[in-house]
Amino acid sequence: MDGDLASAILGPGNGLQQYLMVLIMYGALFVLMRYGNAQIEPRFRKTFWILGAVWAVATFVSNYLLFLAGAMSFLPWLNNFLHTFIWIGLGLGFLYAGSYRRPIWEQYLLFAIFSLLAKTFEFDFLHTWDFDHFFFIPGDHRVYILGWSLGDGTYPILSAIGLRVASRYIKGLVVPGERQLV
Repeated sequence: MDGDLASAILGPGNGLQQYLMVLIMYGALFVLMRYGNAQIEPRFRKTFWILGAVWAVATFVSNYLLFLAGAMSFLPWLNNFLHTFIWIGLGLGFLYAGSYRRPIWEQYLLFAIFSLLAKTFEFDFLHTWDFDHFFFIPGDHRVYILGWSLGDGTYPILSAIGLRVASRYIKGLVVPGERQLV
């Protein structure tokens, strides 16, 4: 594979071994999530898949657009794909399926903390999430990772709003705070 193409897909100096380590870390975080919720309840499964798909696609595209706008560091394509589809789509979707009934402050902290761990693993193994500022806040990769992790804490809030709107058009979604008939 051409060096520039490999760098764009995997990141400079990265190989499949580094990506395997990231997937193992995602798996370890998933095991921790299962302590709070062993499985997705049947009535939430449709909601899980729709949320996962929307978050994954929207975040994948947004990450690249934010890079083009100068607000994000470049995430190599495989890193962006795994982070958005596996970690956000499946991992954070699973976390939401088990936490959406918890107090909103607790949900916020859960998402921010798990996001911080995932991004830190990606930084350690793939050397990504490395930028000298988070929007207008100067610093190093730690400020950048913490800023995005705190932003990721809003996942449950944004999901609840999105589900409330989407439930007008899609039947069978579980909307936090609404009484469910089934």
